[in-house]
Amino acid sequence: MNNILSAKGIAKAFDDKVIFRGLDVDLSEGQTVALLGPSGIGKTTLMNILSGVMTPDEGRVTLCGEDITGKPGHISYMQQKDLLLPYYTVLYNVALPLIIKGESKKEALKKAGGYFEFFGLAGYEDKYPKELSGGMRQRAALLRTYIQSRKVVLLDEPFGALDAVTRRKMQKWYLGIAKELELSTVVITHDTDEALILADRIYIMGEGKELDVIELKDKPSDFELTEEFIKLKKQIVSYL
Repeated sequence: MNNILSAKGIAKAFDDKVIFRGLDVDLSEGQTVALLGPSGIGKTTLMNILSGVMTPDEGRVTLCGEDITGKPGHISYMQQKDLLLPYYTVLYNVALPLIIKGESKKEALKKAGGYFEFFGLAGYEDKYPKELSGGMRQRAALLRTYIQSRKVVLLDEPFGALDAVTRRKMQKWYLGIAKELELSTVVITHDTDEALILADRIYIMGEGKELDVIELKDKPSDFELTEEFIKLKKQIVSYL
């Protein structure tokens, strides 16, 4: 598979503290990559660099071969909170980035509304965020992220605020959506199970500054019930 997003030789330090040095991350078309590690290890810093929000001290980031290092706006980035505005309807919240980009309100609302059924949001167009469950709010936030840039999606702990049952349902739902839309996704998580369920490749971020990499191929639908799942989980714990 061709890499759609690549980060090579990435280094970042704050004052005298080195966060990481010489990191390489690749994302192929239609693939999901997980950045896994404990809190404070630099996952969000690396994601900010991938999105162009932050410039690395060394290295570069390319999207479809184009250098986007330190250039935001090329990749959709969904942070931990859904950031839905409470005084706008769900439909307007989803369409807002398109309106900000310059599309007419009418066209933006039409485009956004066209995805509501596919994302399981049909009937919620005129609701307000406070009227939605946590899972439905995340669906709306994911749709808003998707329509901004359909090539690559960056997700920072997208299901971290949900209860365990809803979180597992959303993970399964996202796998179906990502496959159907052929999304290329980078997801931050500190949950080993979530990384194994969602990802085709896991980059493990630990104190050693270098990345351990686990490739996952041809996972069965009941992967989390298999011996291989338990084996890989133990391997990841040993890395961390």
